[in-house]
Amino acid sequence: MNGRLSLINVNAISYDRLKAYGIDISNPTDQTLLLQPIGSAAAAARGLHAAYAGYPSTLTVAQALRPFPQFGAINYYWDPLGDTWFNSLQAKATKRLSHGLQFLSTFAWSKSETVGAETVPNPGTTGGASINDVFNRKNNKYISQYDTPFAWNASVNYTTPTLKVNRALSWVMRDWTYGLFLQYKSGLPLLVPAAQSNLAAYLFQTTFANRVPGQPLFLRDVNCHCFDPQTTIALNSAAWADPPVGQFGTSAAYYSDYRRQRHPIENMNVGRTWRFKERASFNLRIEFTNVFNRSVFSDPSSTNAKAVVTRAPNGNITGGFGSIAATGTIAASGLNLLPRSGTLIGRFTF
Repeated sequence: MNGRLSLINVNAISYDRLKAYGIDISNPTDQTLLLQPIGSAAAAARGLHAAYAGYPSTLTVAQALRPFPQFGAINYYWDPLGDTWFNSLQAKATKRLSHGLQFLSTFAWSKSETVGAETVPNPGTTGGASINDVFNRKNNKYISQYDTPFAWNASVNYTTPTLKVNRALSWVMRDWTYGLFLQYKSGLPLLVPAAQSNLAAYLFQTTFANRVPGQPLFLRDVNCHCFDPQTTIALNSAAWADPPVGQFGTSAAYYSDYRRQRHPIENMNVGRTWRFKERASFNLRIEFTNVFNRSVFSDPSSTNAKAVVTRAPNGNITGGFGSIAATGTIAASGLNLLPRSGTLIGRFTF
């Protein structure tokens, strides 16, 4: 999971391998045995011994039963096993320059799915794929962490015309250029919490918590701007339950209804160029970022559904599942976006 070994984990223990040694992972006695030292009496009683002469007797039975017991994780790089699917309906509207107005808008309705191909790995890494059960590769097809069902972009530019009125007023008002860029899209999916049933200690492979039917995923709508992130838990820990000890979870890595807050982009600029001679001009413009001064929360803590909520003496939440960290420029209010800002730029060309 989380891209550690992507779609291959050659040094994990499969159920079939355990059965070959007479071990039933669903049996509590055998679960205890797997965590005992390989040199223990309990291991000897089951006919289990060190993997080879000189093998450390203090290592667990589980470690000794790995395909390559002398190693830990064995990484695979750039294995060509992943796959992606992208289906979309795309539309574009364009108004070319006329009467000073130019307009371009695009809309995409899409679905992105993947199996072990979330990100392209950097050299020396195993990529960023989120895998639930490496032994059942076909079960790992789910929406991508970049899945964006709806995305709308608009770019508008307008140049003020020459006014057929007072000559001085016309000179002041004409040739100003106004630009606006807007982007509104779905929030990206949140990764499902990791199971805390310690599967990695038995099989050396992690898994996800199971989604509980009927339980809401959110305690608050993260897009409503109607709560204080310092004192409010956003995610519902009761929506997730660990699978039985020794078992893989049944959840997907991502769900379409389990998403981060939407992060709109709204920028604007105003400017004009004055020409004094053929080779001399002065350009003045101001550029605004986050022109409507929107606030965006940090992502809620979502990796461990059993993480206990903690609070500061003043009652503010400091951690736990569903908590929103107070980070970013406006740290005291749990926001993570630069406030509206403007940059004034002047340039003389000659």
